[in-house]
Amino acid sequence: NVLLFLSLLQQFLLAMSAMGSGCSTNASGRPHSPTMPADPDLQDKVARILELKGGHPENIALQTFDQQYYNQLSQEDKTRFLKCLNSGIQNPDSIMGCYACQPDDYDVFKPFFRSALEKYHKVDLSKTKHTNNWSLSGVAGLPADGILDLTKLGLPPLSMRVRTGRNLKKFPLPGSMTKDDRVAMETAMGKVFDTLISKPEFGGRYVSITPGHPNEITRDEYDKLVKDHIMFKDMSADKYLLAAGIAEHWPHGRGCY
Repeated sequence: NVLLFLSLLQQFLLAMSAMGSGCSTNASGRPHSPTMPADPDLQDKVARILELKGGHPENIALQTFDQQYYNQLSQEDKTRFLKCLNSGIQNPDSIMGCYACQPDDYDVFKPFFRSALEKYHKVDLSKTKHTNNWSLSGVAGLPADGILDLTKLGLPPLSMRVRTGRNLKKFPLPGSMTKDDRVAMETAMGKVFDTLISKPEFGGRYVSITPGHPNEITRDEYDKLVKDHIMFKDMSADKYLLAAGIAEHWPHGRGCY
């Protein structure tokens, strides 16, 4: 009986030792879980990237992918990282091919996004820094007083559209939004639009294409706004935005002030 007990104890200790060899501790000294097995879906995506890379030199996401950098990411970050590249993987004819899905993706995956932005803008970010400068002084062809009076320039009245993109801190970026996130963001922005509408110097109205929204418009109204270049086109028809997750749940949470 004693020999049997010692034999079982030895097997138990050997098993524990083998389990311990797969563990490590983090910076706080707490043990990590044993190494997770490789995700076959992630392996397939990486294999696809490497397969496509040689034949699509214009695809920035594919060209910026570095397997050594990818391999040092945690399993969780690998999944999150490849989600950012999904559009470029599914659509090899992409130019950019990558989208941040969380506000801090630009920081978490800074080496990748920095390199991708350098390729897209054709700059060296270690030497170049963007600086806002709204001064018109020294611009050739402008009136000496700097006042842009179209009549003095011999031009008819013109219209101009300024496109900007902004995100609300409490929501993920569009690529990771749920349908509830999109509807909640539209609701949150509704208060802002109501404030603008109440001011005589702004006025206007807010129209929505979210089913059941109090300001929902008809298909004919939507088509007219698209034709007039006021409302955006059907995003669900855009394969690049669909693959990136940005066009999901269309038309929920979409509208125009």
